[in-house]
Amino acid sequence: MIEETEKVLKMKNDIMFKAFFSRKENIKFLKSLLGAILGEEVKIKKVIHDLQLEQLAKEQKYGILDLDVELESGEFINIEMQLRDNKNIEDRTTFYASKMITEQLGPKAKYQEMKKVIIISILDYTFIDLPEYVTKTVRVAEKHREYEINNNVEYIYIELEKFRKQTPDMKEPINQWLAFLDMERGDLLEMAEKENEEIKEAVTTYEVLTGDKAVKRLAEIRMLSNLEEKSALAAERERGTEEGLKEGEKNKQLEIAQKLLKIKMPIEQIIEVTGLTEEEIKKIKI
Repeated sequence: MIEETEKVLKMKNDIMFKAFFSRKENIKFLKSLLGAILGEEVKIKKVIHDLQLEQLAKEQKYGILDLDVELESGEFINIEMQLRDNKNIEDRTTFYASKMITEQLGPKAKYQEMKKVIIISILDYTFIDLPEYVTKTVRVAEKHREYEINNNVEYIYIELEKFRKQTPDMKEPINQWLAFLDMERGDLLEMAEKENEEIKEAVTTYEVLTGDKAVKRLAEIRMLSNLEEKSALAAERERGTEEGLKEGEKNKQLEIAQKLLKIKMPIEQIIEVTGLTEEEIKKIKI
């Protein structure tokens, strides 16, 4: 079993997720994960490395880390791990899908050659107001819901927060892999290891990866950056509140000054009452 580790080194961290599943020696784990999510056996043609961890380690920079996979069937899959609800997941997944479609079609390509795109978003928060924690989209005709159309793009949303709050069937491969990715409930992960030798092996491989200095350093940088971003947002909100209160007080004093001007109170006295400047008072319309 996995001992308690810092949250930053859990599989949900996008650095850890990509470092684990993008390694050639771990492709069997990626194959099993995708097979469990899609509900069918998959054969991976290649994992597309859009951002190398080695380069990240060297520059100590990063963007959003996702994983692109091409299957032997020709389908393209994008997998992203998202810990925080930034209120833009639908827009982001639409962008990813559009990007993957566009990249398929070169100058001489035909529309008929376009392969299906599957976008998998693994979220550590609740996104969809439905009880299921795995939601697959399908496009249908408005007046004939049984008729599927334009399904060259499929979106799959997996909500880990819902998963760990339920009592999933741990004989199901999808639930075994979600317990591994989530790592919040030791009881589920323990059951997953007992049911699936591959999960047990994945746990051991993960424990080795947490000792990789470069990966650990990147994960720590990610955590520090997230903390700094949260702090900056909180400070911005606080500044906004203070500015709002000041503006409200100023408007109140301007209203008082306007009433005093109407009764022809001398400007010198209005300044004493409201604290406004002579210039501010002279600009008031009565």
